[in-house]
Amino acid sequence: MSLRSLLKKEFHWSKHNVAALLFILLVLPGFFAYTSVAFETVIPRDAPMAVVPGDENVTDNDMTIVKGSVTAFSDPVVVDSEERATRMLRREAVYSVLVVPPDITEADNDNASFTYTVDGSIVPYKEPSKALRNVMAFQFDSLLNADVSVDRRVLDPDNTLSEYLVPVFLMAILMLFAFTYVPYNLAQEAAVLDRLRAEASLEAVVGAKLVYFTLLMLVPILVFQGAAAALGYATNALAPAALVGLLLTFVVLAALAMAVMVVFRFGTMGRFVNVVLLLAVVGFSGLAYPVGYFSALRKTLVRLFPTHYAMVITRSGMLKGLDLSLFLDWVAGLLAVAGLALLALKLSAVYYRRTS
Repeated sequence: MSLRSLLKKEFHWSKHNVAALLFILLVLPGFFAYTSVAFETVIPRDAPMAVVPGDENVTDNDMTIVKGSVTAFSDPVVVDSEERATRMLRREAVYSVLVVPPDITEADNDNASFTYTVDGSIVPYKEPSKALRNVMAFQFDSLLNADVSVDRRVLDPDNTLSEYLVPVFLMAILMLFAFTYVPYNLAQEAAVLDRLRAEASLEAVVGAKLVYFTLLMLVPILVFQGAAAALGYATNALAPAALVGLLLTFVVLAALAMAVMVVFRFGTMGRFVNVVLLLAVVGFSGLAYPVGYFSALRKTLVRLFPTHYAMVITRSGMLKGLDLSLFLDWVAGLLAVAGLALLALKLSAVYYRRTS
């Protein structure tokens, strides 16, 4: 064939795959070019902050003034007690707690000391919080009559950036395996799967694969734990909360990836769709940065993804050693999502049989 004929063949192929090419050549480059500007932000502007009255003498007017003052660099929410605010901080519903002292508008008050608490395990917010403390101290001092100070407090554990990234990388590896190797395995064994259907249902075959791959994920978890221990990191990948978050996430994503492959009859398009899903899940699960770190819109999008809550559970177990009971509502939600993913896998098998 001549070069012209070969080029014509490639052009005809492109016309039949225009959607995939547009995504790869236009949408993805544009997305990554746009998101690159987000990293110019040094101080988070929309991260949730709990504003708490220090005692019963703090007035509604005091709370309104303080809330308005911190809106420029946070998304403040008034919380009625410090205990509840601390629980929200541990669950990453907020990333800081500001306790408001009484009589902040009184000129003769020379001891108006705000307490600004951050979680030491959330390293990307912990460092900018030093600058935020200075901003708040300047702003309060210029607005209020009292002699104001802001005391920054860091809750244990106080992790390093390397320790913080361990659960992030571990979760990312499980996501990568679910959306790349699992579809690859199904595509490689497509012919075998058809032969196995003579002896077992398609649901049984893919279900066995899902169970096997989920158990296989214990290997990278153990490897990460061993490497972290050797490096002296204060992380525990075998904590119950961490295992539940990691394995539930893998079950959900692997079942979804399998369903996509079955619907597309184990073809190349199924693998392409799974790569797109991988980019979406990794990009919008808030694996590394706190929600609201870059924008209010991104915060809204991140909190729509169940994988965000799984990441919080995993991080809380690995870094903070928090009990799983603190996240029972989220675990129940993840179990419901896992049930929906398994139902999607079942329905994809039904669709495959009816269209064969």
